[in-house]
Amino acid sequence: MNTHRITMLALALAMLATTTPYPQALAAERFSVAQASTDNGWRDEDWRRPKRPRPERPDRPRRPHTGPVILFVPAIAYPMTEREVAPPRDYERPAPRRPKAVTRKPTRAAKAPAQKKATPKPTRQAPAVQAQAGSYVEGEVLFSAPSPEISETILKRHRLTRLETVQLSLTGTTVVRARVARGGSSVTALRALRADKALLSSELNHLYALQEDGAAAPVGDLAAVQYAPTKMRLPEAHAVADGKAILVAVIDSGIDGSHPELAGTLDAASQSATIDPHGTAIAGVIAAHQRLVSASPKVRILAFDSFLGRQDGTARGSTLDILKSLDKAAAAGARIVNLSFAGPENLMLAKGLEAAGQRGMILIAAAGNGGSKAAPVYPGAHPAVIAVTATDANDSIYASANRGAYVALAAPGVDILTAAPGATYSQLSGTSFAAAQVTGVAALLLERAPDLSPAALRAILTRTARDLGKPGRDDIFGAGLVDAAAALSALPEATASAALR
Repeated sequence: MNTHRITMLALALAMLATTTPYPQALAAERFSVAQASTDNGWRDEDWRRPKRPRPERPDRPRRPHTGPVILFVPAIAYPMTEREVAPPRDYERPAPRRPKAVTRKPTRAAKAPAQKKATPKPTRQAPAVQAQAGSYVEGEVLFSAPSPEISETILKRHRLTRLETVQLSLTGTTVVRARVARGGSSVTALRALRADKALLSSELNHLYALQEDGAAAPVGDLAAVQYAPTKMRLPEAHAVADGKAILVAVIDSGIDGSHPELAGTLDAASQSATIDPHGTAIAGVIAAHQRLVSASPKVRILAFDSFLGRQDGTARGSTLDILKSLDKAAAAGARIVNLSFAGPENLMLAKGLEAAGQRGMILIAAAGNGGSKAAPVYPGAHPAVIAVTATDANDSIYASANRGAYVALAAPGVDILTAAPGATYSQLSGTSFAAAQVTGVAALLLERAPDLSPAALRAILTRTARDLGKPGRDDIFGAGLVDAAAALSALPEATASAALR
Protein backbone atom coordinates (compact mmCIF):
# COMPACT_ATOMS: atom_id res chain seq x y z
CA MET A 1 0.00 0.00 0.00
CA ASN A 2 1.50 3.30 -1.05
CA THR A 3 1.70 6.52 0.98
CA HIS A 4 -1.24 8.25 -0.72
CA ARG A 5 -3.71 5.44 0.04
CA ILE A 6 -2.60 5.23 3.65
CA THR A 7 -3.13 8.99 4.03
CA MET A 8 -6.64 8.84 2.60
CA LEU A 9 -7.70 5.91 4.78
CA ALA A 10 -6.36 7.68 7.84
CA LEU A 11 -8.26 10.80 6.85
CA ALA A 12 -11.49 8.81 6.41
CA LEU A 13 -11.13 7.11 9.76
CA ALA A 14 -10.40 10.47 11.40
CA MET A 15 -13.59 11.89 9.89
CA LEU A 16 -15.66 9.00 11.23
CA ALA A 17 -14.09 9.27 14.68
CA THR A 18 -14.35 13.02 14.99
CA THR A 19 -16.95 15.70 14.31
CA THR A 20 -14.85 17.48 11.69
CA PRO A 21 -17.21 19.28 9.30
CA TYR A 22 -17.35 18.02 5.76
CA PRO A 23 -15.97 21.20 4.11
CA GLN A 24 -12.83 21.10 6.29
CA ALA A 25 -12.38 17.40 5.59
CA LEU A 26 -12.79 18.02 1.90
CA ALA A 27 -10.17 20.79 1.99
CA ALA A 28 -7.79 18.51 3.84
CA GLU A 29 -8.44 15.84 1.22
CA ARG A 30 -7.58 18.29 -1.57
CA PHE A 31 -4.40 19.32 0.23
CA SER A 32 -3.40 15.69 0.65
CA VAL A 33 -4.05 14.97 -3.01
CA ALA A 34 -2.14 18.06 -4.09
CA GLN A 35 0.78 17.18 -1.82
CA ALA A 36 0.88 13.66 -3.15
CA SER A 37 0.73 14.94 -6.70
CA THR A 38 3.59 17.33 -6.09
CA ASP A 39 5.64 14.55 -4.66
CA ASN A 40 4.98 12.52 -7.80
CA GLY A 41 6.02 15.37 -10.12
CA TRP A 42 2.58 16.96 -10.95
CA ARG A 43 2.48 20.59 -12.00
CA ASP A 44 0.03 23.32 -11.00
CA GLU A 45 -1.15 23.64 -14.55
CA ASP A 46 -2.48 20.08 -14.35
CA TRP A 47 -5.45 21.38 -12.25
CA ARG A 48 -6.87 23.34 -15.12
CA ARG A 49 -6.05 21.33 -18.21
CA PRO A 50 -6.60 17.69 -18.89
CA LYS A 51 -3.99 15.06 -18.30
CA ARG A 52 -1.92 13.91 -21.15
CA PRO A 53 -1.75 10.22 -21.59
CA ARG A 54 1.59 8.80 -20.66
CA PRO A 55 3.25 6.06 -22.60
CA GLU A 56 3.15 2.68 -21.06
CA ARG A 57 6.31 1.63 -19.34
CA PRO A 58 6.65 -2.02 -18.94
CA ASP A 59 9.36 -1.59 -16.36
CA ARG A 60 7.07 0.50 -14.07
CA PRO A 61 3.87 -0.99 -12.60
CA ARG A 62 0.62 0.95 -13.20
CA ARG A 63 -0.84 2.63 -10.11
CA PRO A 64 -4.42 1.60 -9.52
CA HIS A 65 -7.14 4.33 -9.55
CA THR A 66 -8.00 5.41 -6.01
CA GLY A 67 -10.68 8.00 -6.78
CA PRO A 68 -13.68 5.91 -5.76
CA VAL A 69 -12.05 5.11 -2.47
CA ILE A 70 -11.38 8.75 -1.78
CA LEU A 71 -14.92 9.78 -2.72
CA PHE A 72 -16.64 6.87 -1.09
CA VAL A 73 -15.31 7.31 2.43
CA PRO A 74 -16.45 10.95 2.92
CA ALA A 75 -19.84 10.00 1.54
CA ILE A 76 -20.38 7.70 4.46
CA ALA A 77 -21.00 10.67 6.78
CA TYR A 78 -22.00 13.37 4.25
CA PRO A 79 -24.16 13.29 1.13
CA MET A 80 -22.46 13.25 -2.27
CA THR A 81 -21.99 16.74 -3.74
CA GLU A 82 -20.31 18.16 -6.81
CA ARG A 83 -16.54 17.98 -6.39
CA GLU A 84 -14.80 21.31 -6.18
CA VAL A 85 -11.48 22.04 -7.94
CA ALA A 86 -8.81 23.95 -6.08
CA PRO A 87 -7.98 27.32 -7.67
CA PRO A 88 -4.40 28.07 -8.77
CA ARG A 89 -2.02 29.75 -6.38
CA ASP A 90 -1.93 33.10 -8.21
CA TYR A 91 -5.76 33.31 -8.42
CA GLU A 92 -7.23 36.27 -6.56
CA ARG A 93 -10.75 35.77 -5.26
CA PRO A 94 -12.99 38.83 -5.92
CA ALA A 95 -14.19 40.73 -2.91
CA PRO A 96 -17.76 39.81 -1.94
CA ARG A 97 -20.46 42.30 -2.82
CA ARG A 98 -21.89 44.28 -0.02
CA PRO A 99 -25.66 44.19 0.05
CA LYS A 100 -27.35 47.53 -0.36
CA ALA A 101 -28.82 48.88 2.77
CA VAL A 102 -32.56 49.00 2.36
CA THR A 103 -34.12 51.93 4.14
CA ARG A 104 -37.66 51.14 5.19
CA LYS A 105 -40.15 53.71 6.21
CA PRO A 106 -41.28 53.25 9.75
CA THR A 107 -44.70 51.77 9.75
CA ARG A 108 -47.29 52.25 12.42
CA ALA A 109 -47.88 49.27 14.53
CA ALA A 110 -51.12 47.75 13.49
CA LYS A 111 -53.65 47.79 16.22
CA ALA A 112 -54.74 44.41 17.32
CA PRO A 113 -58.37 43.86 16.47
CA ALA A 114 -60.54 44.44 19.45
CA GLN A 115 -61.77 41.20 20.80
CA LYS A 116 -65.47 41.08 21.34
CA LYS A 117 -66.38 40.33 24.85
CA ALA A 118 -68.17 37.08 25.09
CA THR A 119 -71.70 37.62 26.25
CA PRO A 120 -72.14 35.54 29.37
CA LYS A 121 -75.02 33.17 29.37
CA PRO A 122 -77.85 34.31 31.61
CA THR A 123 -77.72 32.48 34.87
CA ARG A 124 -80.20 32.51 37.64
CA GLN A 125 -78.67 34.25 40.59
CA ALA A 126 -80.27 34.50 43.96
CA PRO A 127 -80.73 38.06 45.22
CA ALA A 128 -78.25 39.30 47.77
CA VAL A 129 -79.21 38.77 51.40
CA GLN A 130 -79.51 42.17 53.04
CA ALA A 131 -80.87 42.36 56.54
CA GLN A 132 -80.48 44.66 59.50
CA ALA A 133 -80.37 43.37 63.03
CA GLY A 134 -83.81 43.42 64.56
CA SER A 135 -85.64 43.48 61.22
CA TYR A 136 -86.23 39.72 61.21
CA VAL A 137 -86.76 36.82 63.58
CA GLU A 138 -83.25 35.64 64.41
CA GLY A 139 -82.78 31.89 64.22
CA GLU A 140 -85.63 31.32 61.75
CA VAL A 141 -85.93 30.97 57.96
CA LEU A 142 -88.81 30.43 55.56
CA PHE A 143 -88.74 28.27 52.45
CA SER A 144 -91.11 26.76 49.92
CA ALA A 145 -90.49 23.43 48.17
CA PRO A 146 -92.34 21.68 45.33
CA SER A 147 -93.31 18.67 47.46
CA PRO A 148 -93.32 17.43 51.08
CA GLU A 149 -90.56 14.95 50.24
CA ILE A 150 -88.26 17.70 49.03
CA SER A 151 -89.07 19.73 52.15
CA GLU A 152 -87.90 16.84 54.32
CA THR A 153 -84.72 16.54 52.27
CA ILE A 154 -84.04 20.27 52.65
CA LEU A 155 -84.52 20.11 56.40
CA LYS A 156 -82.00 17.29 56.74
CA ARG A 157 -79.53 18.72 54.24
CA HIS A 158 -79.34 22.12 55.95
CA ARG A 159 -79.79 20.88 59.53
CA LEU A 160 -83.07 22.74 60.06
CA THR A 161 -85.87 21.99 62.49
CA ARG A 162 -89.45 22.36 61.28
CA LEU A 163 -91.49 24.78 63.38
CA GLU A 164 -94.57 25.32 61.24
CA THR A 165 -96.00 24.41 57.84
CA VAL A 166 -98.56 26.72 56.20
CA GLN A 167 -100.48 26.15 52.98
CA LEU A 168 -101.25 29.41 51.20
CA SER A 169 -104.13 29.12 48.73
CA LEU A 170 -103.56 32.68 47.50
CA THR A 171 -100.14 31.83 46.02
CA GLY A 172 -100.60 28.06 45.73
CA THR A 173 -97.50 27.32 47.80
CA THR A 174 -96.59 25.63 51.04
CA VAL A 175 -94.29 27.61 53.33
CA VAL A 176 -92.15 25.94 55.99
CA ARG A 177 -90.93 27.94 58.96
CA ALA A 178 -87.77 26.35 60.34
CA ARG A 179 -85.22 26.95 63.06
CA VAL A 180 -81.52 26.97 62.15
CA ALA A 181 -79.00 24.70 63.86
CA ARG A 182 -77.48 25.75 67.15
CA GLY A 183 -74.68 28.23 66.61
CA GLY A 184 -75.91 29.17 63.13
CA SER A 185 -77.51 32.38 61.90
CA SER A 186 -80.56 33.10 59.79
CA VAL A 187 -78.58 35.04 57.18
CA THR A 188 -76.04 32.24 56.70
CA ALA A 189 -78.79 29.62 56.47
CA LEU A 190 -80.67 31.74 53.91
CA ARG A 191 -77.59 32.00 51.67
CA ALA A 192 -77.31 28.22 51.68
CA LEU A 193 -81.02 27.81 50.94
CA ARG A 194 -80.92 30.24 48.01
CA ALA A 195 -78.05 28.25 46.51
CA ASP A 196 -80.19 25.11 46.67
CA LYS A 197 -81.89 24.69 43.27
CA ALA A 198 -84.48 22.30 44.67
CA LEU A 199 -86.39 25.14 46.37
CA LEU A 200 -89.04 27.42 44.91
CA SER A 201 -88.23 30.31 47.23
CA SER A 202 -86.64 31.13 50.57
CA GLU A 203 -86.61 34.19 52.82
CA LEU A 204 -86.02 35.60 56.26
CA ASN A 205 -89.00 35.89 58.54
CA HIS A 206 -88.94 39.70 58.47
CA LEU A 207 -90.61 41.86 61.09
CA TYR A 208 -92.88 44.83 60.33
CA ALA A 209 -93.77 47.72 62.64
CA LEU A 210 -97.05 49.62 62.99
CA GLN A 211 -96.68 53.23 61.86
CA GLU A 212 -97.85 55.28 64.84
CA ASP A 213 -96.64 57.98 67.19
CA GLY A 214 -97.44 58.46 70.84
CA ALA A 215 -101.10 58.87 71.77
CA ALA A 216 -102.50 61.96 73.45
CA ALA A 217 -105.87 62.53 75.11
CA PRO A 218 -108.20 64.76 73.04
CA VAL A 219 -108.55 68.33 74.17
CA GLY A 220 -111.93 70.08 73.93
CA ASP A 221 -115.04 69.01 72.10
CA LEU A 222 -114.65 65.92 69.91
CA ALA A 223 -116.41 67.49 66.95
CA ALA A 224 -114.16 70.56 67.11
CA VAL A 225 -111.03 68.38 67.14
CA GLN A 226 -112.00 66.48 63.99
CA TYR A 227 -110.64 68.29 60.94
CA ALA A 228 -110.21 65.27 58.62
CA PRO A 229 -113.86 64.93 57.46
CA THR A 230 -113.89 68.50 56.15
CA LYS A 231 -110.50 68.14 54.44
CA MET A 232 -111.65 65.04 52.54
CA ARG A 233 -115.20 66.37 51.93
CA LEU A 234 -116.73 63.36 53.67
CA PRO A 235 -120.14 64.93 54.48
CA GLU A 236 -120.81 65.43 50.76
CA ALA A 237 -119.58 61.92 49.96
CA HIS A 238 -121.74 60.32 52.67
CA ALA A 239 -124.79 61.77 51.02
CA VAL A 240 -124.05 59.36 48.13
CA ALA A 241 -122.39 56.33 49.80
CA ASP A 242 -121.46 55.10 53.28
CA GLY A 243 -119.66 51.82 52.52
CA LYS A 244 -122.57 49.55 53.28
CA ALA A 245 -121.88 45.81 52.87
CA ILE A 246 -118.24 46.31 51.84
CA LEU A 247 -115.89 43.87 53.60
CA VAL A 248 -112.57 45.50 54.61
CA ALA A 249 -109.75 43.37 56.02
CA VAL A 250 -107.55 45.06 58.63
CA ILE A 251 -104.24 43.23 59.15
CA ASP A 252 -103.04 44.88 62.32
CA SER A 253 -103.03 44.40 66.06
CA GLY A 254 -106.13 43.46 68.07
CA ILE A 255 -109.32 45.55 67.85
CA ASP A 256 -111.65 46.36 70.71
CA GLY A 257 -114.91 45.37 69.07
CA SER A 258 -116.86 46.33 72.19
CA HIS A 259 -116.12 50.03 71.73
CA PRO A 260 -119.35 52.02 71.17
CA GLU A 261 -117.92 53.53 67.99
CA LEU A 262 -117.38 50.04 66.57
CA ALA A 263 -120.57 48.32 67.72
CA GLY A 264 -121.63 45.75 65.10
CA THR A 265 -118.68 46.57 62.82
CA LEU A 266 -116.49 43.49 63.23
CA ASP A 267 -117.28 40.58 60.94
CA ALA A 268 -118.08 37.26 62.57
CA ALA A 269 -115.04 35.70 60.89
CA SER A 270 -112.68 38.16 62.56
CA GLN A 271 -109.72 36.56 64.31
CA SER A 272 -108.92 39.18 66.89
CA ALA A 273 -108.18 37.53 70.20
CA THR A 274 -106.33 40.49 71.73
CA ILE A 275 -106.96 44.22 72.14
CA ASP A 276 -104.43 46.87 71.16
CA PRO A 277 -104.59 50.68 70.80
CA HIS A 278 -103.28 50.72 67.21
CA GLY A 279 -105.72 48.20 65.78
CA THR A 280 -108.64 49.85 67.58
CA ALA A 281 -107.59 53.29 66.31
CA ILE A 282 -107.34 52.09 62.69
CA ALA A 283 -110.81 50.54 62.90
CA GLY A 284 -112.13 53.83 64.36
CA VAL A 285 -110.70 55.91 61.49
CA ILE A 286 -112.33 53.59 58.95
CA ALA A 287 -115.71 52.82 60.52
CA ALA A 288 -116.51 54.83 63.70
CA HIS A 289 -120.20 55.78 63.69
CA GLN A 290 -121.33 57.19 67.03
CA ARG A 291 -119.70 60.45 68.11
CA LEU A 292 -116.95 60.38 65.48
CA VAL A 293 -117.21 60.90 61.74
CA SER A 294 -115.27 58.18 59.97
CA ALA A 295 -114.52 57.66 56.29
CA SER A 296 -116.92 54.72 55.76
CA PRO A 297 -119.26 54.21 58.74
CA LYS A 298 -121.26 51.23 57.37
CA VAL A 299 -118.45 48.87 56.31
CA ARG A 300 -117.78 45.49 57.89
CA ILE A 301 -114.27 44.95 59.24
CA LEU A 302 -112.54 41.56 59.07
CA ALA A 303 -109.92 41.88 61.82
CA PHE A 304 -106.63 39.97 62.07
CA ASP A 305 -104.34 40.51 65.04
CA SER A 306 -101.10 39.65 63.26
CA PHE A 307 -99.03 42.04 65.41
CA LEU A 308 -98.42 40.60 68.83
CA GLY A 309 -96.05 41.54 71.62
CA ARG A 310 -94.94 45.15 71.83
CA GLN A 311 -91.21 45.82 71.91
CA ASP A 312 -90.13 49.35 72.83
CA GLY A 313 -93.76 50.41 72.62
CA THR A 314 -94.24 49.12 69.06
CA ALA A 315 -96.09 45.98 68.04
CA ARG A 316 -94.36 43.91 65.37
CA GLY A 317 -95.64 41.27 63.01
CA SER A 318 -93.73 38.61 61.09
CA THR A 319 -93.82 37.88 57.36
CA LEU A 320 -95.50 34.51 57.80
CA ASP A 321 -98.22 35.86 60.13
CA ILE A 322 -99.02 38.62 57.62
CA LEU A 323 -99.14 36.13 54.74
CA LYS A 324 -101.53 33.89 56.66
CA SER A 325 -103.84 36.83 57.35
CA LEU A 326 -103.71 37.96 53.71
CA ASP A 327 -104.55 34.43 52.58
CA LYS A 328 -107.54 34.25 54.93
CA ALA A 329 -108.74 37.68 53.83
CA ALA A 330 -108.73 36.53 50.21
CA ALA A 331 -110.60 33.35 51.13
CA ALA A 332 -113.24 35.40 53.00
CA GLY A 333 -113.85 37.62 49.98
CA ALA A 334 -112.45 40.89 51.33
CA ARG A 335 -112.28 43.52 48.58
CA ILE A 336 -110.03 45.98 50.44
CA VAL A 337 -107.05 45.27 52.73
CA ASN A 338 -105.63 47.92 55.05
CA LEU A 339 -101.89 47.51 55.72
CA SER A 340 -100.87 50.20 58.22
CA PHE A 341 -97.36 48.88 58.83
CA ALA A 342 -93.93 49.09 57.22
CA GLY A 343 -90.73 47.10 56.99
CA PRO A 344 -88.13 45.61 54.63
CA GLU A 345 -88.73 44.09 51.23
CA ASN A 346 -89.58 40.40 51.30
CA LEU A 347 -89.89 38.11 48.27
CA MET A 348 -92.59 35.89 49.75
CA LEU A 349 -94.68 38.86 50.87
CA ALA A 350 -94.27 40.41 47.42
CA LYS A 351 -95.67 37.26 45.78
CA GLY A 352 -98.63 37.35 48.14
CA LEU A 353 -99.36 41.01 47.38
CA GLU A 354 -99.09 40.40 43.65
CA ALA A 355 -101.48 37.45 43.82
CA ALA A 356 -103.97 39.50 45.86
CA GLY A 357 -103.87 42.31 43.31
CA GLN A 358 -104.51 39.86 40.48
CA ARG A 359 -107.62 38.69 42.32
CA GLY A 360 -108.97 42.23 42.34
CA MET A 361 -108.16 43.01 45.99
CA ILE A 362 -107.37 46.68 46.67
CA LEU A 363 -104.29 47.01 48.89
CA ILE A 364 -103.68 50.28 50.79
CA ALA A 365 -100.63 50.79 53.01
CA ALA A 366 -98.78 53.39 55.03
CA ALA A 367 -95.93 55.22 53.28
CA GLY A 368 -93.81 54.99 56.43
CA ASN A 369 -92.72 57.16 59.36
CA GLY A 370 -88.97 57.07 58.70
CA GLY A 371 -88.51 60.70 57.70
CA SER A 372 -87.51 62.49 54.51
CA LYS A 373 -84.22 60.59 54.08
CA ALA A 374 -85.61 57.11 54.71
CA ALA A 375 -85.50 54.37 52.10
CA PRO A 376 -88.73 53.01 50.62
CA VAL A 377 -90.61 50.67 52.91
CA TYR A 378 -92.85 47.73 52.19
CA PRO A 379 -95.58 46.80 51.53
CA GLY A 380 -96.21 50.46 50.57
CA ALA A 381 -93.47 50.47 47.91
CA HIS A 382 -94.86 47.40 46.15
CA PRO A 383 -96.42 48.23 42.75
CA ALA A 384 -99.72 46.54 43.63
CA VAL A 385 -100.16 48.72 46.74
CA ILE A 386 -101.45 52.30 47.14
CA ALA A 387 -99.01 54.07 49.49
CA VAL A 388 -100.47 56.96 51.51
CA THR A 389 -98.59 59.74 53.31
CA ALA A 390 -99.92 61.98 56.10
CA THR A 391 -100.77 65.70 56.32
CA ASP A 392 -101.92 67.95 59.15
CA ALA A 393 -104.74 70.45 59.56
CA ASN A 394 -102.79 73.04 57.51
CA ASP A 395 -102.17 70.59 54.65
CA SER A 396 -98.49 70.44 55.58
CA ILE A 397 -96.62 67.18 55.30
CA TYR A 398 -96.17 65.06 58.41
CA ALA A 399 -92.61 65.68 59.59
CA SER A 400 -91.80 61.98 60.02
CA ALA A 401 -93.33 60.84 56.73
CA ASN A 402 -91.27 59.04 54.10
CA ARG A 403 -90.74 60.57 50.68
CA GLY A 404 -90.38 58.81 47.36
CA ALA A 405 -91.76 57.97 43.96
CA TYR A 406 -93.92 55.22 45.45
CA VAL A 407 -96.08 57.71 47.42
CA ALA A 408 -99.45 57.78 45.65
CA LEU A 409 -101.71 59.97 47.80
CA ALA A 410 -101.93 62.10 50.92
CA ALA A 411 -104.60 62.09 53.61
CA PRO A 412 -105.03 63.59 57.10
CA GLY A 413 -102.83 61.69 59.52
CA VAL A 414 -101.64 64.16 62.18
CA ASP A 415 -103.50 64.48 65.49
CA ILE A 416 -106.32 62.26 64.31
CA LEU A 417 -109.10 61.76 66.81
CA THR A 418 -110.11 58.10 66.95
CA ALA A 419 -111.29 55.28 69.18
CA ALA A 420 -109.14 53.75 71.91
CA PRO A 421 -109.59 50.57 73.98
CA GLY A 422 -112.05 50.76 76.88
CA ALA A 423 -114.59 53.09 75.23
CA THR A 424 -112.11 55.97 75.25
CA TYR A 425 -110.61 58.26 72.62
CA SER A 426 -107.14 59.43 71.70
CA GLN A 427 -105.33 61.59 69.19
CA LEU A 428 -102.69 59.83 67.12
CA SER A 429 -100.32 60.72 64.31
CA GLY A 430 -98.69 58.67 61.60
CA THR A 431 -99.04 57.46 58.04
CA SER A 432 -100.97 54.47 59.45
CA PHE A 433 -104.05 56.64 60.00
CA ALA A 434 -103.70 58.39 56.65
CA ALA A 435 -103.83 54.96 54.99
CA ALA A 436 -106.97 54.12 56.96
CA GLN A 437 -108.64 57.30 55.65
CA VAL A 438 -108.02 56.24 52.04
CA THR A 439 -109.22 52.70 52.85
CA GLY A 440 -112.58 54.15 53.92
CA VAL A 441 -112.85 56.30 50.77
CA ALA A 442 -112.09 53.24 48.62
CA ALA A 443 -114.99 51.44 50.30
CA LEU A 444 -117.31 54.29 49.27
CA LEU A 445 -116.22 53.88 45.64
CA LEU A 446 -116.70 50.11 45.70
CA GLU A 447 -120.20 50.52 47.09
CA ARG A 448 -121.10 52.58 44.03
CA ALA A 449 -119.03 50.52 41.58
CA PRO A 450 -118.48 46.95 42.86
CA ASP A 451 -116.69 45.85 39.70
CA LEU A 452 -114.05 48.57 39.94
CA SER A 453 -110.56 47.12 39.39
CA PRO A 454 -107.60 48.08 41.58
CA ALA A 455 -105.97 49.99 38.70
CA ALA A 456 -109.18 51.90 37.91
CA LEU A 457 -109.75 52.81 41.55
CA ARG A 458 -106.16 54.06 41.89
CA ALA A 459 -106.59 56.16 38.76
CA ILE A 460 -109.80 57.77 40.08
CA LEU A 461 -108.27 58.59 43.47
CA THR A 462 -105.11 60.12 42.01
CA ARG A 463 -106.92 62.00 39.23
CA THR A 464 -109.40 63.65 41.61
CA ALA A 465 -106.94 64.40 44.43
CA ARG A 466 -106.38 68.03 45.37
CA ASP A 467 -102.87 69.06 44.42
CA LEU A 468 -100.54 70.04 47.27
CA GLY A 469 -97.00 71.40 47.20
CA LYS A 470 -95.41 71.81 43.78
CA PRO A 471 -97.78 71.75 40.80
CA GLY A 472 -98.36 68.19 39.64
CA ARG A 473 -97.31 64.97 41.24
CA ASP A 474 -94.31 65.00 43.60
CA ASP A 475 -92.50 62.64 45.95
CA ILE A 476 -93.80 64.41 49.07
CA PHE A 477 -97.59 64.49 48.60
CA GLY A 478 -97.94 62.11 45.67
CA ALA A 479 -100.93 63.14 43.55
CA GLY A 480 -102.27 65.28 46.41
CA LEU A 481 -104.92 65.17 49.14
CA VAL A 482 -107.66 62.59 48.64
CA ASP A 483 -111.10 64.05 47.84
CA ALA A 484 -113.94 61.60 48.53
CA ALA A 485 -116.71 63.67 46.94
CA ALA A 486 -114.71 64.33 43.76
CA ALA A 487 -113.78 60.66 43.48
CA LEU A 488 -117.42 59.58 43.69
CA SER A 489 -118.37 62.13 41.06
CA ALA A 490 -115.72 60.77 38.73
CA LEU A 491 -117.22 57.28 38.63
CA PRO A 492 -118.51 56.34 35.20
CA GLU A 493 -122.21 57.06 35.00
CA ALA A 494 -123.05 53.67 33.57
CA THR A 495 -121.17 51.85 36.31
CA ALA A 496 -122.86 53.85 39.04
CA SER A 497 -126.32 53.25 37.56
CA ALA A 498 -125.68 49.53 37.30
CA ALA A 499 -124.59 49.43 40.93
CA LEU A 500 -127.77 51.23 42.06
CA ARG A 501 -130.04 48.87 40.09
